Amino acid sequence: MANIIIESKITIITIFAPKKKCFFKTHQLMKKIFVLMAAVFIVAACAGPVADQQTADEQIEYMAIAELVSEPLMFENKTVSFEGIIDHMCRHSGDKMRVAQLDNDQMSIQVRLGEFMNYFSLENEGNIVSIVGTMHTEVLNMEELEKHDAGHDCESTEEAIALMAERGIDPNIRSYIKLTAFEMK
Repeated sequence: MANIIIESKITIITIFAPKKKCFFKTHQLMKKIFVLMAAVFIVAACAGPVADQQTADEQIEYMAIAELVSEPLMFENKTVSFEGIIDHMCRHSGDKMRVAQLDNDQMSIQVRLGEFMNYFSLENEGNIVSIVGTMHTEVLNMEELEKHDAGHDCESTEEAIALMAERGIDPNIRSYIKLTAFEMK
């Protein structure tokens, strides 16, 4: 009699268990959908930035460092690109370098490395580098303007230079690049 009870329990369990064929078909279908969605996601993720990057590269043309240094206000807050030789790496903080023009090492510009600081070292001095970054300027002798016009509220380099010109002060302007991309050659 004990055998009959065990057999009936097994029969009940088998009746309520899901059929294996349905489970495996559903599982295989879900795997196919997942693989298809992953493939679509990867293609979409890869295709977007490449097109944007090509557009950005087309808009930025290479310039000579001499052109950037001679007319810094013309390029203020604009993305610029140039090639040069790493002339000097900052030994104190390591967060900036000086890049000299390829054909004239007397022409150079400071490049502030920012988040790219760890990609550069003293061993890079003398290497050719291609730079993309944003041009910035600052007036170094603002204290002279302060003597003549304390509490001035110049919001830009251009305003400060115009006010200095009105006061007969020759502005000392430093231009520098905030690095956004680079390539070692």
